[in-house]
Amino acid sequence: MYYIMEIQQYKDGTYGHIVHWAETRNQGESKYHEVLAAAAISDLPSHSATLLDGEGNINMCCCYKHPQPIGGTSE
Repeated sequence: MYYIMEIQQYKDGTYGHIVHWAETRNQGESKYHEVLAAAAISDLPSHSATLLDGEGNINMCCCYKHPQPIGGTSE
């Protein structure tokens, strides 16, 4: 079993945590890259993914940081 932990930092400074799971390593890597594809173009300040095995060992991890405009909005 593999787990994909998705962590999103919101513009107000709070965080959201989403846990996905997969039966095989290949399925886990696929979901991991799916999350990172969204994170790469996200407008969140920070958006990351970590692939863990069933024993909690980190297999892969990456974080995208997106600088925020002064004042926190682009309006």
